[in-house]
Order: sequence, then structure tokens, then C-alpha cells
Amino acid sequence: MPCDNIRDGLRPLGLVSNCWKVQLDSGNSLDSLVAEAVRLKLAAIELRQGSLGVYEAGSTCRPQADRLADLARRFPSVKFNVALSLPCLGSALTREDSMFLAGRSAAIALANRERPHLRLVDLQTRPEQCVTSSIETAARGLVELTEAMLEVEGILSIEHSWQPWPWFDSVMNAARRMLGERSARLRLCFDPCNLLLTEPSDDIASIVESIAPGDVSMIHVKQRRDGQVQSQVGDGDLDWPKLLKTLRQREHVAPMLFEIAPHVDVWANLENGIARLFGAAKV
Repeated sequence: MPCDNIRDGLRPLGLVSNCWKVQLDSGNSLDSLVAEAVRLKLAAIELRQGSLGVYEAGSTCRPQADRLADLARRFPSVKFNVALSLPCLGSALTREDSMFLAGRSAAIALANRERPHLRLVDLQTRPEQCVTSSIETAARGLVELTEAMLEVEGILSIEHSWQPWPWFDSVMNAARRMLGERSARLRLCFDPCNLLLTEPSDDIASIVESIAPGDVSMIHVKQRRDGQVQSQVGDGDLDWPKLLKTLRQREHVAPMLFEIAPHVDVWANLENGIARLFGAAKV
């Protein structure tokens, strides 16, 4: 079921490549998976470190920019970005970090005449560390990384994970203030499901309501149940129809990228999720 019948203010739709972990581990090429996504009219693809197939190397899964440039040329209609796991909210990561630079080079290679786009997620800085961490220090770190992306006319997106939302939001706002007129180059990768890692479920709706559309580069779509990310976006801990209504009312237009758990039936699960969330969208 191609997705060309969907007309929603939240287009374009896409996915994160870690959805394809089962297929990649089974020997499917990333090229063939991207081609199928294109056939289904999925316009945005985030290439997540650890799920790049032959386009990354070594035990650290370092993106290979030269090869990724070839992938981008083969799929000129796709809006690509690259995503890395790095401790970007701590004090240790700098713009000279070799993995950060590899990610920046990969983002340049994948740009397809768009701005190079690098997304980072910090899985190391935990809630107990945030209690004693300086908001200003973390913000200055993000400014430094954003400035490194500005040098290549790029965008840096930061995804929240284990950091309490009030702390994370304060860091992002402080960094934007420091960047001033350049603040649009530091964006939020917003994942409502990740909020369940640190926030009471009753607070999710108000947090979604508080997000400024202009600050968001992409929205991740996944569902959790009993503490586990699901392979389908069905019933679970998030009321996605309600969240989508809020996002529409707030006039969000950032790409929505499915990040469902890997599964042998990933394509059917993606199509079911798209139909469930967007099939009844008003045209």
C-alpha cells in the first residue's frame, strides 16, 4: 500500500534505519531497503549508526562518507540525515572528536542539495548526572558542536533520551540564546516515546503542547508497552491519535520518522502504522 494517498500537515513521512536491523543482519543491502522505502513514498530516511550496513566500518560503526555519497546519488529524491550516539550533553565531547567529524562528513555526503544534517543522541548522561550538571556548560558544548555544523552550512539536531525533560529543555533554550541569530541551526529531534523514560505519563500531553514547531527538525514515531518499544505503532503507553491532533493544531510540519522495533515483518508493520495514524487524515 503506497503512501501517496496521505495528505497531512505532518508530511513528509519516513523512517529511521534501525527499523531494518533484522533485514540488514540477514544480508539485505541498505540500497534495496531504501529503494523499497522510496517505492512506498517515504521521503525522509535517517541513517542510524549501527544500521548502515556496508556504509559503516569497524566495531565503532564509523560512517563511511565516500560510500554514503554514492548512496545519496542513487536516491536523489530522499531527504537523508545521519544519526550518531555521542555524549553531547556531557563535558567531554568536543568538535574535534573523531566520530563527530565522521558524522559531519557523512552528513555532507548525504545532503543531496539540502543542508547537511547531523542528529546526535546522548545515551550516557543519565538523570542522576543531570542533577549536578551545569546547564550552561552543557549548552556551551552544544553551541560548539552547532558552530562546527555551521561551518559546512549544516544543521545539528539533538534528541532527548535519559535526560529529564526540564533539564534538557533548559539546556537547549540556553544554547539557542547563546547562538542568537544562528539558533535555527540547532534543532530538536522530538521523540514523545522517549519522554516515558523520565517523565510521568500524565505530563506527556502538556510537553507536546509546549514544543515550538520552529524548533523541531523531525519527530520520531514509535510505541511502548510494558517498558518495551513495540514493532508496531498500535495501542500502548502513548495515545498517538491525541498527540497527532495536538501536533496538527500546533502546525508542526517536520518530517515524521517511524522508529519501530526491528521485526521480520517490518514493511507490513510500517504500512499498518501509517494507515492507523494517517489513513483517516482529512484531505
